[in-house]
Amino acid sequence: MSSTRAPKRYTKIPATAISSSPIDENSADHDFEAPFCIDDDEECIIDDTDTKENTSISSFDGLSLDDKRGAYLSERASSKELKYLQDERFNDDVPSAEQLQSRHYQYIPPLISRVCTTNLVNDETILRIYRRLCRVDQDSDVDDGGNTLVKLVKLWVIIIGGILITHPFARWMKWEIDENYTIADFFLYDFTTVLLDILFFFVVGRMYHSQVDIDKLFPWVMFIALGCIYPSIANDFAFLRHSLSMYDMMCNWPMILFVYVVMLLVLAVALVGGLLRSHYRRKVLISRCIESMGLACIFILPFASNNNFHLHHWFGMWFLGMQANAPEWWSRAFQAYCLGSYINGLAVYGRDPILGCNMAFYRSTNANCDYMSCYDAGGGNGTHHYKSFVAPDWRTCNATEVP
Repeated sequence: MSSTRAPKRYTKIPATAISSSPIDENSADHDFEAPFCIDDDEECIIDDTDTKENTSISSFDGLSLDDKRGAYLSERASSKELKYLQDERFNDDVPSAEQLQSRHYQYIPPLISRVCTTNLVNDETILRIYRRLCRVDQDSDVDDGGNTLVKLVKLWVIIIGGILITHPFARWMKWEIDENYTIADFFLYDFTTVLLDILFFFVVGRMYHSQVDIDKLFPWVMFIALGCIYPSIANDFAFLRHSLSMYDMMCNWPMILFVYVVMLLVLAVALVGGLLRSHYRRKVLISRCIESMGLACIFILPFASNNNFHLHHWFGMWFLGMQANAPEWWSRAFQAYCLGSYINGLAVYGRDPILGCNMAFYRSTNANCDYMSCYDAGGGNGTHHYKSFVAPDWRTCNATEVP
C-alpha cells in the first residue's frame, strides 16, 4: 500500500541562524528571501497563513535590502501593525519640522526660495573671523561660545539696529510717538535692560537652535519688519487707541474694541493649539507647560492685581514671543512678529514700566528726589515722610484723586 507523503511546512529561517558571515544583500542567503528546505527530495511550501498567499523567490529579485524589508512587512503585517507603523508617535522616522517646511518650498521658484532661505551672513564665516582675530586654532576645543554666541550677537544687532531705524522712521511717517524720547535716552536708560531682555528671550525662545537663522529673509526679516510697523499703523484707528489695563478696559474701551479682542483671541487659541500639538509630537508638552506657568508666575501674576498694571505692547509681545518656541515655520514667524512689535514699542514710546506711575513714584520717593516735595508729609525717615500713592480706581473710574 503506497502512501502519499504530505509536503512539510517550513517557516522562514534567518540567515544568521545558519551562518555567522556578513549578509550580502545581493546573495540569496539572507532572511528576506523565501524560505528553503533542507531536504532536496521533499516538497516545500511556505507557511504564510496570515496573508494566505505564497511568495516566490522571484518576487524579491532585483530589490535592495531595504526594499525587500518593506515588501516583506507589507505582505505580512496585520492591520494593527500597519496602524502603529503609520502613527508618528511610534515611528522614529517622522519628518522633522525643517523637512516639512522644505516641502512647501518646492512650489516656489528656485531663485526666490534661495533668496528667502539664505543667511545674509553665514554663522560659520563670522565665527571663523572671530577666532582668527583672537588667534584661536579653528580645530581647537576652546570654549568661546561658538555658533550659539554668534546667533546671540546677531539677535542683539538686529534688535538694536531695528530700534535705530524704526525711531526716525516713525517720526518721518508722523505716527503717534513720544516726542520727548530720543535715541540718547534709549542708550542712557534702556540699553542695558534691553540686552538682558533679549538674552532671556534668546534662551527661552530656543533661538540657539541650529536651524534658527534670524538673518534669513523668511520668516525672520519679513515678520520682524511687519511687527515694526503694524502696531503704529493700527494706532491710526481711533478705537484701537487704548491701553490694556483694568482702568482703561472698564472705563474707556468702546464695544468695537471688545469685538476686535475676541477675534484676536480666536487666532490665539489656534496658535496655542498648534503649539500644544507640536510639543506633544516632540514629547516636550509637560516641560513646556511647566515652563510657561513658571514664567507667568514670575512676570505676570505679581503685577496683575495692581491697579496701575499696564500691559505695554513691548512687554506683551516679548512675553508671548518666548512661548512660540516650536520649530515649525509658523511658530518662528509669530516669534519674529513679536520681536518686531517689541522693537516698535521701544522705538516709539521707550521701555515704559508695566506699573507705570506707581513704579515712577516708588523710585522717586526711594531716592528722595527733590521734585517729590509736593508729596512731603513731614517727619519720618526714608520714604515714610511721603504721602501714599493713590492708584487709579477702575471700579469707580476715578483717576484724578490726589492724596
